[in-house]
Amino acid sequence: MKQPAAILEPRGSIALDDYVADLGWSHDGTRLAVAGGEGKVFLLHRDGESLRARQVAEHGLGAIAVAWQPGGNVFVSSGQDSCVNLYDGDSGERRVQRRPSKQWTTALAWSPNGDRLATAAGREIVVWSAALESERTLSSLDAVVAAIAWDKPGRDLAAAINGGLVLHRLDGDVVEVRRLKWAAPCTTVAFSPNGKVVATGTQDGSVHFWYLATGRDSQMRGYPSRVAHTEWDGDGKYLATVAHDQIVVWDFRGKGPEGSRPVQLLGHTERVVGVAFQPRGGYLATIGLDWRISLWLPGKAPRALDAHLTDAEPTVLRWSPDGRFIAVGERSGRLTIFELVRLV
Repeated sequence: MKQPAAILEPRGSIALDDYVADLGWSHDGTRLAVAGGEGKVFLLHRDGESLRARQVAEHGLGAIAVAWQPGGNVFVSSGQDSCVNLYDGDSGERRVQRRPSKQWTTALAWSPNGDRLATAAGREIVVWSAALESERTLSSLDAVVAAIAWDKPGRDLAAAINGGLVLHRLDGDVVEVRRLKWAAPCTTVAFSPNGKVVATGTQDGSVHFWYLATGRDSQMRGYPSRVAHTEWDGDGKYLATVAHDQIVVWDFRGKGPEGSRPVQLLGHTERVVGVAFQPRGGYLATIGLDWRISLWLPGKAPRALDAHLTDAEPTVLRWSPDGRFIAVGERSGRLTIFELVRLV
């Protein structure tokens, strides 16, 4: 059955007094955590088209990232003060503060079931309990971590570094390490939902994906610059990749993308800075430095189904867990909620 076309309709916005560096939805879609580039951390409550925000903390020099616990009622933030904070999702009260490294914690990743949190700072990854108690430190890395990601079962944790990917299998007290090597710096990492493939974008303008059962490395070249985004759809059918203003989608159905022609989504005129597939759906949203948010349906149409201009340079976009809403943050501090409306 064909999916219907859709549009994005604005459903409220709010102006924050800090530019939006990162944001995360609560599991029920009623709240958002926001990291401000100048350091402020906000908790937003959404009621229909009404948004209320209040500052709950501040990271010295700047906040970097936030992440809401899947299915839970806490969220975390990191900042340039080297701290990682854990907050109550209702009150915004800071429950715990840790300083895992003197370096900035640049990446936060909850396991899919929310029972563990991984943080990356420099060449080190720390795995925490949901209460932010340190469980183990993964120091088997010989380069700075650019990105981290869990597989769907929450057993394997991958890190992108200069020289490839490092996979850690966490099984009780045992950690197995597997290295997937490539000569250039890897900038992204993403497991396919079925756990068969792990993909990475690289600094040399290529995309690599490894079949985990065999270790076979396949690659797609020809990108004009660094590949900054690799995102799977919820079914593992499509892998969206981005380099500068080019959005290229590879089809992993059947025998996979080798030897096939990818779909190129045409519309952005400046660098794309955010891309995300709808959870459990086929729609893709993107934002770019052309001040545009676009909605796509890969495999159905090469042109955007809908597009809106933001008020200022967009910085981050996130789907709500139910795939109904998109939050878009801007450098000006404005945050806007869009609803995905399907057309009959």
